Amino acid sequence: MTVMGIRDDRYDAQVPTVTSAMKRKKSVHLEGVKFCRERVNNQFKFTLPGPMTICDTIANAHYRSRPQMAMAFAGLLNEEALEVDVIQFDEPAFNAFMDQVPVWGIDALHRAIDGLKCKTAVHICYGYGIKENTDWKDTLGDEWRQYKQFFPALNTSKLDQLSLECANSKVPMSVLGLLRDKEILVGAIDVASHVIETPRKVAAILCAAMEFVDPERMIACTNCGMAPLPRHVAEEKLKALGAGVALLNEKLGIG
Repeated sequence: MTVMGIRDDRYDAQVPTVTSAMKRKKSVHLEGVKFCRERVNNQFKFTLPGPMTICDTIANAHYRSRPQMAMAFAGLLNEEALEVDVIQFDEPAFNAFMDQVPVWGIDALHRAIDGLKCKTAVHICYGYGIKENTDWKDTLGDEWRQYKQFFPALNTSKLDQLSLECANSKVPMSVLGLLRDKEILVGAIDVASHVIETPRKVAAILCAAMEFVDPERMIACTNCGMAPLPRHVAEEKLKALGAGVALLNEKLGIG
């Protein structure tokens, strides 16, 4: 995605700054989408950063407000999201600006999905790999119930799915009960650890989620992206995810 007017010597060179109206010169991901589309037999899912998260790392010296800049980014994201079956926007910033999610965060996502025919999702992650993230997570306490602040607004949003981290994340499963009208992607694989989960452990996480999520609305997934992991670890974790789902389906008598 090309952002016009991003450099201005009045601002810290280390911080990208929007200094004029943004536009997209060409598609950033079209070639990647074509490559993947030619190689998949089932539905094709694509992920993009959400507008609130983008704005969290970019300074604003043009738009009247950060929400207005988010809407501009959302329009660009919308143009990128036209060639897939499922589009997922990653919004770790929802954790940092919980009071703003119902005010403008969800509206920005609505702009990003405007006119799309595909299934739409938002993933709320906590970030990995840097000390600032791990230090911040240590301040959240033994149970991360902060989702209660904005899950009701997400439940009434136009998004189809919500992806949440449930493996070793301290998120109580009970908060999933606030999302009765959405499909829930239950993260059952810890992507911050090289330890390979057992199928039994995966099944146990999914089974615990079923107390608050109907099986027909639940999709098993990893907590977040697996790019930081060695390839062989990621592959074994994905095998464990599939085996855990099979184990639970067998228990439930689902073919």
